[in-house]
Amino acid sequence: MAKIEITGSPEELERVSTFLSNNNIKFTIANDFGNHSQIDAEKFNLLMEKFG
Repeated sequence: MAKIEITGSPEELERVSTFLSNNNIKFTIANDFGNHSQIDAEKFNLLMEKFG
């Protein structure tokens, strides 16, 4: 297993997640969003639900 850390906004994570999904690459999003605002944390949670 290899790990990739995406630092930045939920939009950047969504862009990378969409790319991986469109190319049939299996991945998981780990809940490690403690240093973000409440709004960003909610966006990250929605991405985890969408791609989880």
